[in-house]
Amino acid sequence: MNIKGIYIIFLSTFMFSISVRGYVGQSDVCRKHSNYSNDEIVALILARGGSKGIHLKNLAQIGSDTLLSRTLKTIFNSKVFADVWVSTDSDLIASEAIKFNANVHIRAKHSADDSTTSIASVQEFLNIHSEINNVALVQCTSAFLTVRYLQEAVQLFQTTQVDCVFAVTRSFKLRWNYDAGKLVPLNFNLLHRPRRQDWNGELVETGMIYVTKKSLLQNGAFQNERCGFIEVCPSDELEIDSPSDLQLANVLIKLRKNYAAV
Repeated sequence: MNIKGIYIIFLSTFMFSISVRGYVGQSDVCRKHSNYSNDEIVALILARGGSKGIHLKNLAQIGSDTLLSRTLKTIFNSKVFADVWVSTDSDLIASEAIKFNANVHIRAKHSADDSTTSIASVQEFLNIHSEINNVALVQCTSAFLTVRYLQEAVQLFQTTQVDCVFAVTRSFKLRWNYDAGKLVPLNFNLLHRPRRQDWNGELVETGMIYVTKKSLLQNGAFQNERCGFIEVCPSDELEIDSPSDLQLANVLIKLRKNYAAV
């Protein structure tokens, strides 16, 4: 490669770095908005840059999209949220969020380290945006989030007397625990092993979405005894935590596209 070619590549890389640098440490990047009504819900994605299992996991490629852009497209297509926010400490993630028309909350350092809980990060967001009354925490590592799941969760939250709605999948697995050298059945009787058709199974959180009132979040919880739930199909519950999860998600997306084309 000649000197001119090297210079063009260097200049392009430099200009790109300028375009995505400078969000962190500044105030939030958002459109002007009015106060929200008691029924309106704001979608929030927590997307810090320091993921361990997969570097910049929220920007990992799945199909033709990043995990973040795929989730943002689904959220906007649902048309059930008053606003959409991405909370991050990463310039690259902030740039991706803005590219897809989301507001960006610049997360404080203390709420973006490895030990920070999701509830603490949501509380930090609400401390800045106190005008928000209801939050839908949407996990962009739930690769098979759909418009229907979001719409079902919001409809249930807004039409019933609940403080929260979250996503679950139904499991019929028989669970055991190994304690003090003994195997102990946890959810069935050894003398009366249930057949699948004999019981309703158990509800297992997927982490896909939590729609919660601000008052509950401020008390340090996503859920209480006044919760509703939506059921997610087991084939949609995959959560991206490792490189193998990401590979599986990409395989499943290709298979679904091929099946739909038949």
